Amino acid sequence: MSGQVIISLLLGVFIVYRIFLRVRRTFGWQQLNLGKVRIMTVILGVVGLLFFVEGAFDTVSLISNMIGIALGIALACYGAAKTRFERRDGNWRYRPSAWIGGTVTILFLGRLIYRIYDMMQSGNLEQGLQLSDRLKDMGSSWTSGLMLIMFAYYVTCNIILLSRQELRVSGV
Repeated sequence: MSGQVIISLLLGVFIVYRIFLRVRRTFGWQQLNLGKVRIMTVILGVVGLLFFVEGAFDTVSLISNMIGIALGIALACYGAAKTRFERRDGNWRYRPSAWIGGTVTILFLGRLIYRIYDMMQSGNLEQGLQLSDRLKDMGSSWTSGLMLIMFAYYVTCNIILLSRQELRVSGV
């Protein structure tokens, strides 16, 4: 097996694992870990910013990015209103809106599956292109906008969770 195949397989396994964790968190109670929420907010914010900057030089991409950010923020605000909090064993737990989180996850999965299908249909996998060339071919002017829905949603949700938790700690 070549190094590229191994890297592709490892990347695939990692993506499936992260999707599994995201789905599990969407449909159940989670312990509110402020440190983890802060770290994920920064990571997702930086990656989302990279997607935004990459598309900022094309008018269609910039418009799709702005629409994606607006949709992500709107979904997060609605989802945050539906999020429930509960105190168990001295720790705060929360359960996010399963419908909103599920919708964002389905958008992400649909986009990912479509892009993999598109790569396979276009013959890029058989032509022996390098992995970096394949990843570049995955982009389109609307792709980053769809991705930014997810990033804006999770960053906004995390910021709202942090602000609500700080209010609860202060007793307000």
